[in-house]
Amino acid sequence: MRKQFLTLTVLMLATASAAADRMNPADLRRVTKAREHIIPAVAKEFGPRARFVHLFGQGKGMLAGVVAEVPAEPLGTDDVPLLAIVQYDEDTGAVRVVDREFKYREARTVGRDVALLDGEGNLRLREANGRERLLAQGVGGDLFPTAKGDALVATLIMDGQHAHETSVGLIDLKGRVKVLADGPGVDATPSISPDGRTVVFVSGRTTVASFYVTTVDGGAPRQLTNVGLDSTMLFGGPPKGFVPPPVSSHHMEWVSEDVLRYNAGGGEFWKLNVRTGEAAPDLGGEK
Repeated sequence: MRKQFLTLTVLMLATASAAADRMNPADLRRVTKAREHIIPAVAKEFGPRARFVHLFGQGKGMLAGVVAEVPAEPLGTDDVPLLAIVQYDEDTGAVRVVDREFKYREARTVGRDVALLDGEGNLRLREANGRERLLAQGVGGDLFPTAKGDALVATLIMDGQHAHETSVGLIDLKGRVKVLADGPGVDATPSISPDGRTVVFVSGRTTVASFYVTTVDGGAPRQLTNVGLDSTMLFGGPPKGFVPPPVSSHHMEWVSEDVLRYNAGGGEFWKLNVRTGEAAPDLGGEK
């Protein structure tokens, strides 16, 4: 589970040239601009061995994770490189250091504050005035803040006999945690709609990673994609109608109250209507 949902996937920024032929032109411009500003800033602030390997979020509040150096050997299942965190303003290109210590899994902007998840699953909130406080423990990752910046959804790690399972929860800024989805196996990669009512997540409860939808009130989850498919149908390649899951929650954005846009890997973005389940690649045109 840790490898599937916690290991940092090197963002398409590192492989943009290979995927450029499949990318929306607007996405390619964003990737190129990010590289041009973040790479030299990271080298200046952290030294020539440091590399930025992940972006968290979109726009002015975008954060980037930095490793001290790229490991010479492939990492094991539970070996996740810890990150320092910088902030990248997509509009101006400005880069500033948020935390120089290499001790984080993820980070997201929440309103004017920054949520920081360390390697032990402790989620802390660093307020704009510099004060920091513990929000929650046992957090697996996949942080996604509400549009209002008053809470965030995340993947939670189960304890005890269900240690290899995860659930999806809502964490408010007072540290209260509410479990929204806890089916058999892994529920993860949540995102919350702009109106703060609808939560979309990915589950493998049918043996095929599929999108599900629920509400912040914890209504019974409804399967949106890959309905009727099971893992045996994927042998030999994805069948007709298969909708790929997102590579992470960090490259999801809502283009309307009902439509979620997400990175499906390989440089490709998809759009998903969370009311109807209709999904399709978003490969061209302006964003």
